[in-house]
Amino acid sequence: MESRPYAVVEGAAIAALAVGAREAVIVVRAEYADAVRALEAAAFAAEEAGYLGTDVLGSGRDVAVTVRTVQGASMLGEETVLLRALEGKRGQPEQRPPYPTERGLFGHPTLVHNVATLATVPWIVTNGADAYRAIGDPEAPGTVLVQVSGTVAAPGIVEVPTGTTLREILDLAGGMADGRALKAVLVGGPTGGLLPEDLLATRYTFAALRDIGAHVGSGALVVADETTCLVDLARLLVRYGADEACGKTIPCRIGLRRIAEIGQRFADGTARPTDPGLLADLAADCAASALCDHERLAPGPLLTAMRYFRPEIDDHILRGTCPAGVCSPIRLAAAANGR
Repeated sequence: MESRPYAVVEGAAIAALAVGAREAVIVVRAEYADAVRALEAAAFAAEEAGYLGTDVLGSGRDVAVTVRTVQGASMLGEETVLLRALEGKRGQPEQRPPYPTERGLFGHPTLVHNVATLATVPWIVTNGADAYRAIGDPEAPGTVLVQVSGTVAAPGIVEVPTGTTLREILDLAGGMADGRALKAVLVGGPTGGLLPEDLLATRYTFAALRDIGAHVGSGALVVADETTCLVDLARLLVRYGADEACGKTIPCRIGLRRIAEIGQRFADGTARPTDPGLLADLAADCAASALCDHERLAPGPLLTAMRYFRPEIDDHILRGTCPAGVCSPIRLAAAANGR
């Protein structure tokens, strides 16, 4: 949006023409002021040149591209939440069907896409679908933007073909920083999965990541070194997910809060013997009743921590110790003997 705004505007206009829409709305978080200015300038210049507006290039078709700002919230990544916010309503997901393509913004059929998807449309139109399908994973071709952060030598954003391995993506970020040892990689943002080093051969595709408990999500890779307590990190991420939940459904409003409390008990060393099983049951209930992916994916950090780093969780809940020295677990048995 900041460096290639014309690609986004052109892609939105082509998509509108393709589906018979008269208006394309590009929605940007209000704090991204540079992106808003760049997109508005690109849309204005395109209209001045006759590529947008009424009777585009003498085709008899009208296409307007407007830029709208919204206040940032995690839930706005879900399409029906975004549409409700644009209507001035409370940002909560809607039951589907009907899908937005049938009844969307203000009741009109609406196509919702990520700007990264729209920005590829002009390239595909110019070079052809076959050329695009030749890039990356055949099941989900193209490239993807990945934000790599944490204890890496060169944090930043890289663009890679889909199907690139996680290790190759980390290598593009310069590998580990300052001789640090890799402990885990958070793949997918706050609702993603914590993965061990032996899964770095996994390819960055929707299906491959889903199979191991992660997902593409916000396109973020956060690298954690040996000084990180994964129990504390997972607890923090699930608490964030519970705080960001819109609360429309009871399993989301209450279930995510209970899951976050279990994570807190893990970190405190006050977990009950039934907590690991309760966590799994609550997460399954949230997923089964989910109206949106936020509710379904929010328990992911704790679930993958239990799946791949169970010894560290057992150190907290059974032995009352934090190997990384981050938490201050309570040794219940020792406390009871002391009384």
